[in-house]
Amino acid sequence: MPLTVSEIELKIEALLGGLNVEVAMGEDAAADLKGYHKEINIILALIVAMAKKGPLIKPAGYGEPLLGKLYGFTKIKPKAISLRIVYRPIMLSSGKVRMEIIAIGPRDRERVYELAARRVVEFQAQMAKRFLENND
Repeated sequence: MPLTVSEIELKIEALLGGLNVEVAMGEDAAADLKGYHKEINIILALIVAMAKKGPLIKPAGYGEPLLGKLYGFTKIKPKAISLRIVYRPIMLSSGKVRMEIIAIGPRDRERVYELAARRVVEFQAQMAKRFLENND
């Protein structure tokens, strides 16, 4: 049975173990993750590793800035597995960092970036709605 977005986020939260980082996943990114069913635990471990290392964009963290429609986003580009994870790090007023994951896709030139760029508007609306609902 596939994991829901909430279940994925809870699993990541447990792996973060009290770190000052939270992870939010767009619905499309959760669907992307489900496509890598054999590698899910590896992908979650990569997200957690970046959260521990420093998820913000350089120079405040280790994320390489993306450009164009993906300005404000960064990526996780592991060498061990042929994929990319595109996310937006947000510094919250609480001092926490929220990693908002928009896409998980193949390390195939620009394909995952094109996918993420097509999702930006809907993704931003999803994230805004979720966090407005949680703060009411």
